[in-house]
Amino acid sequence: MKTKSDLRITLNSLVPISYLNQGKAAKIISQLGPDDVKIIVKNNEPMAAIIPIERFSELIAKEELLKEKI
Repeated sequence: MKTKSDLRITLNSLVPISYLNQGKAAKIISQLGPDDVKIIVKNNEPMAAIIPIERFSELIAKEELLKEKI
């Protein structure tokens, strides 16, 4: 069961696509912490994610390791 804290974290990660259209992308990215994820939503549907480049690199490395094991 999710707590209020979990819900707040989830809600804080949502970013309407209109914010990006309004030129707020730099602000959103600059506020991104090392473990943060921002979910871009359009019409209340998740469309994309913004993650720190370090985390992206880690995910790519893990994907490559998994591919090697197959």
